[in-house]
Amino acid sequence: MPLHREAMRVDRFGADSPTPARETVARRGLAGRAIVRVTHASVGVTDAMAARGDYLLHPFRGFVPGYDFVGTVEHLPAGDRSGLSLGRRVAAVMPFMGAHADMVSLAPSLLVPVPDELDSPTAATLPLDTVTAFFALDALALDDGASVLVQGASGAVGAWTVQLAAERGLAVYGTASPRSRDYAERLGAEVLDYRDPAWIERLATASGGVSGAIDHTGSRALRRAVRPGGRIVRIAFGGEPGRQRSATATGFLTAAMRRYARPGERVSSVPIIVATRRSAYRRALSTLMEAVATGRLLAPLPQTFPLTEYADALKAANSGDPGVKTVLTMSHK
Repeated sequence: MPLHREAMRVDRFGADSPTPARETVARRGLAGRAIVRVTHASVGVTDAMAARGDYLLHPFRGFVPGYDFVGTVEHLPAGDRSGLSLGRRVAAVMPFMGAHADMVSLAPSLLVPVPDELDSPTAATLPLDTVTAFFALDALALDDGASVLVQGASGAVGAWTVQLAAERGLAVYGTASPRSRDYAERLGAEVLDYRDPAWIERLATASGGVSGAIDHTGSRALRRAVRPGGRIVRIAFGGEPGRQRSATATGFLTAAMRRYARPGERVSSVPIIVATRRSAYRRALSTLMEAVATGRLLAPLPQTFPLTEYADALKAANSGDPGVKTVLTMSHK
């Protein structure tokens, strides 16, 4: 018997919102896969980019946005050894988009149990952003007491990065706007106003250059703020709307060529990490959820929207309000 799901599908780029679709999923394509009924899924700027056709990893139409979700296990394949059970609440980051639906099918090895102490809307704010921050910091390979610059310290990924860096004993500098300065400072960052044209020079003069930086803009000028023996980890590449796909492709190639420069550069891509380092990803997400459940890390406030208000959810995700994360809620009838 076929399965049915409600999903937000991008059938044409540049639309105000993807098209709600009733989709049929053939069971013959589910061999070896788990089925999860999604209850909550986060919405970020990457989803808005993908919907307008400006995301490098989804250049073709007909896909469903969303990388991460929280839901309950409805089916497990025969012989599954994940240790999960039916009805278990789980979270996941997928190596491909497709989470903005009320049902997903995926490999059980992508699923991580959600701690009982963590409510589902809050849990949905974590997976993609926390895992991005975690592996970006790992790629910097900094010792205790080193210094790090976090671009966008109050943003979805930046706020987690600041907290994790402070927890690792790093001196944290972060860029932010006057509107979000207080939030970034509460998380543990010494804040620089990114609108100040001399902020890089001020940082380099005051600190002698940071040991490493995590960046989502692709700025070449950032290299002046990092010591020659340091490293820059690029998690995204900026660009004007309509040009972000080309900016990402160019930035990725440029960073690859500077791998052994001084400072060196790396690219940290969570979809690639999830696809190729499955066990490390699961350990990281499990640890991060426990840290929020026990109060060691502070999660953003989930701002929820039903799937039927998807256009409003995309607008909210683009607003960049500090300390707030957009989350879809699914209605199961």
